Amino acid sequence: MEMHALVTFGLIVNLIARFIGIIVSFDMYSKTKENRHFLQLLGWIFLLVSVFLPFGISLTQDLFIINLLRILNVITLNIGLFLLITGLSIYFIEYPRNMVISSLVVIILAPIIAFILLDILIAINISIIFQFLIIMVFLTLVYSNRKEIKNILQYSYGLIVILMVFLVGYVVVNVYIITRVPDYNYGLYMSTDVIAIIAYYSSVAMVTLLGLMVFLHLEQGIYIKKKNLLTDDYSHKIGNILQIIMGAGTTIKILSDSSEVNTTTDLILEKTEEAGELIKRIREM
Repeated sequence: MEMHALVTFGLIVNLIARFIGIIVSFDMYSKTKENRHFLQLLGWIFLLVSVFLPFGISLTQDLFIINLLRILNVITLNIGLFLLITGLSIYFIEYPRNMVISSLVVIILAPIIAFILLDILIAINISIIFQFLIIMVFLTLVYSNRKEIKNILQYSYGLIVILMVFLVGYVVVNVYIITRVPDYNYGLYMSTDVIAIIAYYSSVAMVTLLGLMVFLHLEQGIYIKKKNLLTDDYSHKIGNILQIIMGAGTTIKILSDSSEVNTTTDLILEKTEEAGELIKRIREM
């Protein structure tokens, strides 16, 4: 079963974008070992796997294998989307581990059970509903935490707004294709409708690229925020310590008649002033 050339091109574009996502997430996780980066890495890996599976459809005529690849395709996409969105959401909200695991179990088992006991179309429709729910939950979380996100992203806040618009557009495109394209099939792997293929794969590519850009800007925003907090915190604490030292040195100089003690005290006061100048420079940086 041969796929349309535009479908193949769309899959290759998304394959490249998701591979870049894996590289970036792996680099972040190897440096930080933080859970959010691990979830994002897993998310990109599953999204990459979901791109590879459709190519198997064109390599076989066995209907069962084709249907199995189709259902695994949408399941791996949902797993990747869920993990990636969870990893992005951890920037501003914490999830109980049990909730994440139970959600994954439902995402995986519900369509598989429907595929075995009912029909491939029912199983795929269940997965599509899950996909839309994941996106809607993410949009709700972003909207409800918009002040904190804006504080992190600063001037890049418009990126996540654009991502939200394209996510809504992705859902709208999917709904339109499902309801309007004759002989609809998930992913349009067996479709010849050029307009539907372009609309679908363009929306997928844009969401993928914007998701990657938002991830990078969130990392940059968090890094800058942490740097500023550390600069303010440590410079403030060191400043307080230096004030105490300076005060003690001045007291010793006033109370002491020894020239040797006074010389040492002058040195302490001189170095304290130098340290104070360094703190000012740190704050300016």
